[in-house]
Amino acid sequence: ETREDGGTPGFLQAIRAALAIKLKDEMGVENILAREKHIKQLFAEHLTSHDDIELLEGNRMDRLAIFSFYFLNIHYNLIVKLLNDRFGIQVRGGCSCAGTYGHLLLHVEPEKSEKITAQIDAGDLTAKPGWVRVSLHPLMTDEEVIYIADAIHAVIDNIIDWSKDYRFDKTTGEFINRNFQMKTPGLDGFKALPD
Repeated sequence: ETREDGGTPGFLQAIRAALAIKLKDEMGVENILAREKHIKQLFAEHLTSHDDIELLEGNRMDRLAIFSFYFLNIHYNLIVKLLNDRFGIQVRGGCSCAGTYGHLLLHVEPEKSEKITAQIDAGDLTAKPGWVRVSLHPLMTDEEVIYIADAIHAVIDNIIDWSKDYRFDKTTGEFINRNFQMKTPGLDGFKALPD
């Protein structure tokens, strides 16, 4: 039996991986670690200078350059949406596969967890716990790291006004800009290839 591979080999993926390995080699592991240590400290200092930001495990710097945080009484996905829409910063929201650990970090008691689970099972994700996660890269400049922290501060400082532009979909847990209209592309603009 003959087996054939379908599709085109991942040339671009191979090139990207090779460039990443080359960059790592040129930068050197010690330099990468030193840069990560610097940007972690810089980001943590700037981020935590705002009283309303809760940085998870904020006192630990023996970590990857990944920070998780939340604002009290503000849904994490609204923060995600505002950082993206207003500042072009892409972060992740939720707690993904860290649900049990998330309950510990967010101090969710078993009784409250049961109520949240029942609400989620009923199709309402409003109370689903989570946080915002931002990842920093050693190639980021100090200015870029500070820009991200400043953007997070701006979101918390303007949350009341900026949140008016969004509606919450409790079935998906997402915030949708009230002015955004999805246009589904049609096939009208496509033409058949000539024979």
